Amino acid sequence: MLMRPALALALLATPALAKSPRDMMFPSDASCYLRQYTPLHLAGHPDQRVTLVALGPVSGEWGDPRYLVLTVALHVRGTSERYQAVAYCENESDHIYCQMEGDAGGFVLTPGRDGAVRMALGRGGIGFEGAQDFLELSGTTGDDRVFLLPAVPADACP
Repeated sequence: MLMRPALALALLATPALAKSPRDMMFPSDASCYLRQYTPLHLAGHPDQRVTLVALGPVSGEWGDPRYLVLTVALHVRGTSERYQAVAYCENESDHIYCQMEGDAGGFVLTPGRDGAVRMALGRGGIGFEGAQDFLELSGTTGDDRVFLLPAVPADACP
């Protein structure tokens, strides 16, 4: 019995054969994404507070392939404070959903062009506790809701 071409194509496109979002964006614990915004970019976006954002897996947290543990690091205008938090993430069809530790909000990661990652905050935003103060980024207002982060060597991430 011959297989119809449409059925053959459907079998080839099954999720079992496709790479998961995690496998595409974080193939190893050396995966790292970082964006440091230039003064020119920031001058054109006066409502953007974030000057640097970095994402990378927490080393040694690769036990269960369904979950991914990431470190999220930020620098913002007007302070030398480094904000850092942990996010617990899982694959969801064509993206990764991440929940910040301590109910500090969530974000979605999707593959971007040229190996970059697009990080979009959820409606509730995300929060960080720094050494000196707290930082909250809104998920509904301001210019700190979506970040396009290029892949960089692991040693470039803070």
